[in-house]
Amino acid sequence: MAEHPAEVAEITRNSHALALNLGNITDARMKSMPESLKIAASLHIPVMLDLVGTACSNLRYEFAQKLMNIHMPELLKGNMSELLAMSGQTAHAIGIDAGVQDVLTDANRSHLKELFQEKASQWNTTLLITGKEDMIVSANKCEFITNGTPAMSQITGTGCMLGMICATYLAVTDSFTAAVSAAREFGTAGERAEKNSSGPGSFQTELFDQFYNLL
Repeated sequence: MAEHPAEVAEITRNSHALALNLGNITDARMKSMPESLKIAASLHIPVMLDLVGTACSNLRYEFAQKLMNIHMPELLKGNMSELLAMSGQTAHAIGIDAGVQDVLTDANRSHLKELFQEKASQWNTTLLITGKEDMIVSANKCEFITNGTPAMSQITGTGCMLGMICATYLAVTDSFTAAVSAAREFGTAGERAEKNSSGPGSFQTELFDQFYNLL
C-alpha cells in the first residue's frame, strides 16, 4: 500500500510482486508508480497493472501507456472496455464500467480471442479481461472462466480485490496461471458467499470468509 514518492523505491525493493492500480489517481501516485515500476523491472519483480478507467479517462489512458512503455507488466487486468481501449479499438465504457456494447458474446468470442492473443504476443504479457465471463489470454493460450455471481458487481472493490489476489499469486507462479487461479477461486468464493448472505453487507463479509476458507 506504499504510495509516497519518497518511500516506494525502498518498499518495492523488498517486495515479491508489484500491484499498480489506476483506480484512484493522485499527483503523488502518478510520481510513485513509475518509480516503483522501474525498480521492479530492474530486480525482475513481477508486475500486475489494473487498468481502471482507461476507457473513460484520457489521463488514465495516457498514464497507462507511459507505464507500459517504461516496462511491460507481466499481467494487465481490466474490463472489456478498458482492454479494447488499450488495444486501440473503439470502446463504450460507462464510467469505469464496461459498456453493454463491449460485452463478450458467442458472436464476438472468436474475434476477441484473436485480437487479444495478438496483443498479448505483441506486448509479451498476459491479459485478464473481467466480466460476467472472465477471459485470460496469452500469446498461445486462452481460457474462459464462468465462476462468480452478479452479486460481486453489487459491492465496491471486488475488481480491485481480484487484482490484488492476482499479484499475490504472481509472486509464486507464472502470469497465466496466476490469473486463471485467481479468477476461478475468487469467483468460487463469491458463489459460496451468495448462498450464505442476505444482502450486500453480509455478502461482502461472507466473501472475505469464503475466500479465506478456500486457502
